[in-house]
Amino acid sequence: MKNMIKISFLYLLTVLIITVPWFLRDGYLFFTDFVYGPNIKLDLVSPWFLFNLLVKSLSIVFSIAFLQKIFIASIFILILFGGRILIKTILEYYNKQKDTISSRGLIFILSLFALFNPFVYDRALYGQFGILIAYGCLFFITTYLFKTWQTLDFKKLYLVAIFSAIALMFSAHFIFLMLPFYLLFLIGIFIKRQEIKTSNLFRKFKFSVLFSIIIILVINANWLIAVFINSSPLNNFFQKEVTPQDLIAFSTAGKTSMETVTNVLMMSGFWGKDQLRYLDLTDATGWQRGFILLLPIILYGVYLSLRKNTRQNKIFSFSLLVVFIIAVLLAVGIKAPIVRGLTTFLYEHLPLYKGLREPQKWVAVIIPIYLFYLTLGVSGLTKFRIIIKNKVLSGIILSVIIVMLAPSLLWGFNRQVKPTMYPNDWLEVNNLLLSKSSQSKSCSDRILFLPWHLYMSFDWAGKIIANPAPNFFPCPVLSGTNMEYGGIYDNSGNFNSDAIMDWLKLKGEGGMPTLIGESVRYVILAKEVDFKSYLWLNDLSYLQLIKETENLFVYEVRY
Repeated sequence: MKNMIKISFLYLLTVLIITVPWFLRDGYLFFTDFVYGPNIKLDLVSPWFLFNLLVKSLSIVFSIAFLQKIFIASIFILILFGGRILIKTILEYYNKQKDTISSRGLIFILSLFALFNPFVYDRALYGQFGILIAYGCLFFITTYLFKTWQTLDFKKLYLVAIFSAIALMFSAHFIFLMLPFYLLFLIGIFIKRQEIKTSNLFRKFKFSVLFSIIIILVINANWLIAVFINSSPLNNFFQKEVTPQDLIAFSTAGKTSMETVTNVLMMSGFWGKDQLRYLDLTDATGWQRGFILLLPIILYGVYLSLRKNTRQNKIFSFSLLVVFIIAVLLAVGIKAPIVRGLTTFLYEHLPLYKGLREPQKWVAVIIPIYLFYLTLGVSGLTKFRIIIKNKVLSGIILSVIIVMLAPSLLWGFNRQVKPTMYPNDWLEVNNLLLSKSSQSKSCSDRILFLPWHLYMSFDWAGKIIANPAPNFFPCPVLSGTNMEYGGIYDNSGNFNSDAIMDWLKLKGEGGMPTLIGESVRYVILAKEVDFKSYLWLNDLSYLQLIKETENLFVYEVRY
């Protein structure tokens, strides 16, 4: 128990070195894709419903701004412990390594690789924390699949099911990224079929698989039922929002095919890094040097996995290499002629694959495989005399090299993300709307929030972020769905969005647009970006300016 507390302290300390600047100041953290506010809306058909329900319940005791920081810190802990359990399992199986102080130190150092890499850095800085939760779960999924194959204790599949369900809850298209590891497991079961038959375990295997599927379906029942009856926003996403242009707009970063492949192999290539909204790791040389120094150790691990090993282990290692190659090719996507046709084919013919419109997400499959071989390689090196005599120094050097892969994660992402409070006048307007509502703490009057942009710069936030209005105001908010990126203006297919855009083109002539649901009662114009092009609102007879603040105009609609 004491040893576990000490190990947990090391992981907690690592996460604190990243997040502690956020806890020293009040305020919310604003990312391009992840904005929080005092208003948590519960949508039963949303995959995030259970999580939002938890946050809303905890907000009775803690501030939502504090819970947001705890949420992000918890994701980093999930990733670190996911790496830890995978590494520990590998060492115990391949090297029969006992749980000693030195092995615990080695496991901790290697687990840093799961967190300090360009994939985590890019997705975190962009605010795609749902993807990072699924990525963290992937380590547990691979580990428990491996343990199940190793021990033939099929009850461990229930743990696989729980982590698979969580991964799907936060990032549904991870079903494709989990699939290779499921297939590896089934190959392993086929190899051990005689042993399973002799032990009469087929019945337990089938029951465990069936019960695991039930676990996944039950945990995700709220949004899966909505998808099945065609009443979920995800249906609209797959049918209308994802278009062939998405394959171009969200293609893996790289000016040439070779550069794209290199980016993928180095766990980079996220399209969002080229938007210059945060420090791009590829502009620095540290991450490249770190990977180049680790690559020989990874290759040494590949060598050890194929040398002097059992037939089963060799087949497993070879299959893992095949998965690695496939994942690299799929991550490159349309950027390389050799896989352009395959990517297009999967997009057009494989159900739901178009939801995986960013092929670089396949890097999430590559990293656990890297970690597998890195663990074997480092473990093999620890048997050399020079390493044995310099354990502490070797551990420090290895830690530094791994952190070099993404050093800007440290200290609040190199102070790129700082807690920020919403402006006081936003709170003033919020209180005004509540005072005019028949309810004291909520509001059913619909707000149209302008300027009409999905992402835009807010002076008080100091960056381009997703429009935070729906997360701040208690009233239902209509805000921009227009992405305006990569040749895509707005492919949401949302009826209300189309009606608002038509209304904007006509500069309000003919009265407020006809919408699905409640009519708009308030129009709020933020004094940001191109707000001056919306000042024709003042000329509309059916709009009355009821409040102007430093940052906002508030209009009430007269019907």
